[in-house]
Amino acid sequence: MGMPILKKRKWMLWLTALVVTVAVSLTIFMQIIIHSNVPELAEGSIEQRYAQQGSHHVHVEEIKRSSGEALYRIYYPAFEENESYPMISWGNGTGATPDRYNELLTHLASWGFIVIDSYSKTTGTGKEIMEAIEYLRNENQRTESLFYQKIQMDRIGAAGHSQGSTGVINAHTNYTNGSLMKTIVSIALPDLKYCDPEDVYDTARISVPFFIMGGTRDFLISPVSTNRSAFHHTNAKTPVMMGMAKGAAHTAIEGNGGNHRGYLTAWMRYQLLDDQEAMKAFAGDSSEMMHNTKWVNVLQANME
Repeated sequence: MGMPILKKRKWMLWLTALVVTVAVSLTIFMQIIIHSNVPELAEGSIEQRYAQQGSHHVHVEEIKRSSGEALYRIYYPAFEENESYPMISWGNGTGATPDRYNELLTHLASWGFIVIDSYSKTTGTGKEIMEAIEYLRNENQRTESLFYQKIQMDRIGAAGHSQGSTGVINAHTNYTNGSLMKTIVSIALPDLKYCDPEDVYDTARISVPFFIMGGTRDFLISPVSTNRSAFHHTNAKTPVMMGMAKGAAHTAIEGNGGNHRGYLTAWMRYQLLDDQEAMKAFAGDSSEMMHNTKWVNVLQANME
């Protein structure tokens, strides 16, 4: 690729360098963080609607090995009799655990999804993301399980941040059961030069609706050029959409999801629940996101 491949342990060093460069003073630094986590949403917009808490009360289940080692954290709507829900498998960024995304994943569950996140801090190959899906797939069939027949196995999505955003692509394209995924979302997708060899992704192999979310302050790891390249290399027949949130830095998705929360939720509702209101944010040239001034470099293909 013309440049040496950086190891995962150096990712945070690059990110630190970026923050130091941008944050000339502590005051400016705090303004950037606040701005990236409190999005300004148009009153009455689709984005605003799905950025608000959903109607479901959310429970959390911790899955551990017999040794006590944490494996998964699962967020799920309070179950009602004879109800089942779509599944979302989440991919953590480098060095991150579910705690880093707790508010966001709770938010997604409040909109009617069972969300599973592994405790793995390295998810770029997609292995951990796929294993999480297989875990819940087995639980859905096990009569003693809390999740017995509670998961709509024909409605599975995956979303990930940074290294995890490469992982969702690789889980879909490199694993036999990757076809179980009906949609994938990459948030702050790293430039290929930052990927370890086993994490390198190929968007040309994606065959399900693909959403690429970035931020205008993500200058180093996931600049607009990287997102555009991922968009243009996606299979010509695959529905794909891209957008860069104004003011969002590389870690904007952490915490409550910041600038990305509304459209991430709407996308999953559209793709996994056929939510017609959410669809209006994305489908066609007149879709809301195409004309939302809080988003730039918005591109779409096959989004009819």
